[in-house]
Amino acid sequence: MTKSEKIKQALKQTKEKRKFQIPKVFQLKLQNISKSDLRTLERLFLEAKWFYNYVIADIENRLNNKSEKLKEVEIKTPNGFEKRKLKTLGSQIKQGIIERVRNNLNALEKVKEKGLKVGKLNFKSDFRSIPLKQYGITYKIDFKRNRVKVQGIKKKFRVLGLHQIPENAEIANAYLIKKPSGYYLYVVCYLWKEEVLKEIKKEQFSIPVGIDLGIKDQLILTTGEKIRWYIPETERLKRLQKILARKKKGSKNYLKVKRLIQKEWEHIRNKRRDIQSKVISYLKRFPLIAVQNDDVKSWHAGMFGGQVQNTGVGGITARLRCLATLIPVEFVDRYEPTTQRCSRCGFKQRLDLSQRVFECPKCGLKIDRDLNSAWNILELGLKKLAQRDKALADRLKSALPVDRGEVKPGEREASAPCFAHGVSSLVETGSPSL
Repeated sequence: MTKSEKIKQALKQTKEKRKFQIPKVFQLKLQNISKSDLRTLERLFLEAKWFYNYVIADIENRLNNKSEKLKEVEIKTPNGFEKRKLKTLGSQIKQGIIERVRNNLNALEKVKEKGLKVGKLNFKSDFRSIPLKQYGITYKIDFKRNRVKVQGIKKKFRVLGLHQIPENAEIANAYLIKKPSGYYLYVVCYLWKEEVLKEIKKEQFSIPVGIDLGIKDQLILTTGEKIRWYIPETERLKRLQKILARKKKGSKNYLKVKRLIQKEWEHIRNKRRDIQSKVISYLKRFPLIAVQNDDVKSWHAGMFGGQVQNTGVGGITARLRCLATLIPVEFVDRYEPTTQRCSRCGFKQRLDLSQRVFECPKCGLKIDRDLNSAWNILELGLKKLAQRDKALADRLKSALPVDRGEVKPGEREASAPCFAHGVSSLVETGSPSL
């Protein structure tokens, strides 16, 4: 068997194995970085930027395997073109950057096929993510000593967070990330789906849930819970932005304040992401999640832009799409009139935005407007599930309480620890019928 045939066979086996695995990214932070280490890392990211810009400057002639062997590249400076040596950047990292350019071009081509206008790849003024495509070659992890070795850098860096990676995890590629708070290694691992599901089912509820996304209350569940959070821009950020406006652009003080602003933004994003993680941690306990595929981007463009921006509610939908690889998540069409239809008898009526209570003139149901929408979303989600797995849909439907809006004590108590350490978050529980 030739070498190429062995590679093809190995790729085929890996592809089959991935069907029973799920990817998960673990974040490791590089610790105890000295000034010389900092200069080395800065040089690595600088050379990556040079190489990336060199490739996209002439994609037709430079997007090939010969580019990964280059030891120097030509870059544009204020004084004209100059040649710079690539002392730290390894060949595998160059391959990863070339592959990233190819993937970006393929993404633009797919967008173009849909009839949308596309531009071209732009030059980068700052390179913040370096692909490390092969574990054991591009980077190595020493679990006993908590060390990481990156290709092209002699020193082994101490890292924080290795304990997160399970023993049976299959380590794949990684990314070296530069953030205002420091340098991080994002390690992609593959976990066996059966083992992950077994852990989830230990705390899983018996009833499915429907979710209505909103502005005032970010999530309204059919269990009667309303989850609300708000992470606004800090006063420190506003003060720093005022200071930046008075600095001379490009000066040392300007760049110093700019770095402080970036660090503050990172802190705000981390708080919003923490809330999202807590919400997803609670939602994955339900055997079925139904949610409407709302156009959150249009909310942001409208008069509720500030509220949407400060909650990051759009990130919940993206996280639920990832969760769909583990548990059933049904996305209801955004044009379904879930707010206008009675969740008990199906009678339709138009409601103004100011009307927060749905009163059905046909069956007499009086219920919170958003909760009525959540029940309609769950009903549509169960119908979609029945098209694939009727037995599961019938079982979940029979588990629902007869009196809608009654929250089981188990679900109400389980929600408390998930949000106990939330940031400016509020979970309201209780009977939703009015």
